[in-house]
Amino acid sequence: MSRSGIGDEPRNRGILSRLRVVECGEGISAAFGAKLMADLGADVIKVEDPAGDILRRRGPFAAGEKPDPEKSGLFLYLNANKREITLDLTAPSSRDAFDHLLSSADILIHNLHPAARSIRGLEGAALSKRFPSLITVGISPFGDSGSRRNWKAYPLNIENAGGMAFLAPGASEYPDLPPLRAFGDQADYQGGLHACFVALAMYLNRLRGGAPSSIDISQQECIAAMLEMNLMHYTYAGRETSRLGKRVIGPWLLSECRDGHVFVACAEEPQWERMVELMGAPEWTHEELFKDRIARGANSDALNLFMRDWMSSWKKAELFHAGQAKRIPFAKVNTMSDICADAQLNHRGYFVELDYPGRGKVRVPGAPSRYGVGQSITRRPAPRLGQDNDEVLGTSTNRAGELWAWSSSSAARLPLAGIRILDFTWAWAGPFATLQMAHLGAEVLRVESEKRVCITRAIPPFADDIPGPNRAGYFNQYNQGKRSITLNLADPAGLQVAHDLVTHCDVVVENFAGGVANKMGLGYEKLRQIRPDIVMLSMSGYGQDGPYRGYLGYGPPAAALSGFFSTTGYQGMPPMELGTSYMDPNAGIFGAIAVMNALIHRNNTGRGQYIDQSQLETAVQLIAEGLLQCQIAGEEPERVGNHHPIMSPHNTYRATGDSDKWVSIAVANDSEWRALCLVIGKIELAHDSRFSTPSARKQNEDELDCIIGEWTRTRDRWQIAEDLQRAGVAAFPSMSNKDLASDEHLGERGYLVRLEHPEVGQRTHVGIPWTLDGKACRVASPAPVRGADTDAVLSKLLGYSRAKIDQLRNAGALS
Repeated sequence: MSRSGIGDEPRNRGILSRLRVVECGEGISAAFGAKLMADLGADVIKVEDPAGDILRRRGPFAAGEKPDPEKSGLFLYLNANKREITLDLTAPSSRDAFDHLLSSADILIHNLHPAARSIRGLEGAALSKRFPSLITVGISPFGDSGSRRNWKAYPLNIENAGGMAFLAPGASEYPDLPPLRAFGDQADYQGGLHACFVALAMYLNRLRGGAPSSIDISQQECIAAMLEMNLMHYTYAGRETSRLGKRVIGPWLLSECRDGHVFVACAEEPQWERMVELMGAPEWTHEELFKDRIARGANSDALNLFMRDWMSSWKKAELFHAGQAKRIPFAKVNTMSDICADAQLNHRGYFVELDYPGRGKVRVPGAPSRYGVGQSITRRPAPRLGQDNDEVLGTSTNRAGELWAWSSSSAARLPLAGIRILDFTWAWAGPFATLQMAHLGAEVLRVESEKRVCITRAIPPFADDIPGPNRAGYFNQYNQGKRSITLNLADPAGLQVAHDLVTHCDVVVENFAGGVANKMGLGYEKLRQIRPDIVMLSMSGYGQDGPYRGYLGYGPPAAALSGFFSTTGYQGMPPMELGTSYMDPNAGIFGAIAVMNALIHRNNTGRGQYIDQSQLETAVQLIAEGLLQCQIAGEEPERVGNHHPIMSPHNTYRATGDSDKWVSIAVANDSEWRALCLVIGKIELAHDSRFSTPSARKQNEDELDCIIGEWTRTRDRWQIAEDLQRAGVAAFPSMSNKDLASDEHLGERGYLVRLEHPEVGQRTHVGIPWTLDGKACRVASPAPVRGADTDAVLSKLLGYSRAKIDQLRNAGALS
């Protein structure tokens, strides 16, 4: 089915066509969260300040074109399918109009800083009193509680505060260069994604008779939740991780080819064996230095010399396809032009062509997930400033619709209470998706097997460096709040147990390679025969159809293919890796959103559906700015380290202390620049012609970096941050896993979790990156011991007798 099709739905309706959303603030986070709802049919009304959203001035613009607020590429992308009005929310007359607008809305999503909310009437508790049926979602750098609630931060600061930047670039050979931000403002995208997920879950709860909530999203906590196993390396084994050093396993490298770069990561021994075969089994591959993946990691310097020499003779596309044909996880490092021409994305009809007045036709990322019914629709281009004032403000915004009423007992109910999920996922992307739903009260039944142990149970860090499937920090982080049952799905009796479980579940999630679920007897057509209204999410590397359908896909290859490696790196240097498998949890949060959309659709229609999600396609969602630059400006994005398209200074600077202490500093306007000059004792710089305007600072930012770096180099990173924050300048140290584990602000907010696990005791994990009604959300339980809930689920949920369970176990069906 084409991405523009609507399946069984009327062509003018989408999954969220009954939903009205008001969006306000500026920048990416709230706009992206609201965009995901607008693209599925929600009526989104964007409220801008009369001066216009800052993104209207960001671009990209055509080469030689003066900035035009109606032609900024990123604004056009993020705000298609919305209506727009302008209001000055600090003025009483505008506040009355805004209140009238909210009286007809289901959801308010905004990213106003906590310090700026009171004067605009946007404090969550006050809004809940005035509009008891309204779901409010506020996105901010550090949340609206805790000692740093009023600290200022831009995405650069948040990536450092959340620990993501400290890990990048992965396996760096450049200790003198600073921690590196990923291309684009990733902390903003994750704030928007998490806000969208929780808002939709709360809306579903309202449709099911539950009470509304005021939701607080901390972007620092969203980023800290996506660090793979890095936090647990410290809390389980006392190791402080960083971007410096070698990968534990090998081969894992990004290498130059004849026409670009290719990435490969062999996480499993059979992949290496197939690599040796592809290389023609050269003599060096049999040396003791390379006997297993750990030895290859320890001797990566020698290994990479051989590998780079061999890879240099290939073209990147040829090596990508040749490697994948042998089930080796190769990925070409795509440029933006490569992505636009990609065979897989174009086969699946991923891109949407929008015709913007005054800008012309531009191809942008389409739906991040392919739904069986209620597909996304494109209705209108992004609005001009004040375009819909007369329509929205000049008429009543009230509308007919269901009246929401809830019992007092529902106020304490988590929004997904009563939803049961059968979880066939493994590794990271799938478990991260189901983790989000467990955090909101869903019962997640994690199906495991003793014959195919989840890789996250089998790799370090282990508690106290003692291996064991229940001692692995990686698994224990991303499976909190779930139950574990063991089934041998290759055994017909084990498969029948899975089918019996489907009868009692609302959602099934799997992340096998494309087509594998069908071969196992767990395809959607089979499961809908068992439960017609089942919602099924299939998460794979590349989707269920297309030329890459059977290719191996992990987070790092997705980052290479989606363009993140080609756009991330220090100025004048080659492409570089991200520090974590960032595309895995990103796919996970997109998957959780997709399930919410499908459950809302089921609630409204009584019909389940199938969702086909490609990790590559969810990754490309986050790099739209680069694609737009390629098409609008006619150039590939330049790798610029920590620099920003319009802000300067905007970098991470060395501080005093050991050799790897850094602090991020970002300035967005002239008042922040003057404050920075005052703090560093160089007020004369505020009037220096080299730095007196934003454009002058951008033109001379290398010189500016040197001046600021000289000042930071002799000062403590926390003292720098505190002094600048008091003056209203965004600054934050680059946090390691050790820093995060003991962070006072995160502790105050109840984000750090220490639950008693039966085998590893109390270990610090990250918890839930949002609060509801001003209260921290608590993780329900530690990660389960493998198979701990098998007997209870089979007896209490399925009604199996003790004799039947014993018979199944003795026959090997429960192993």
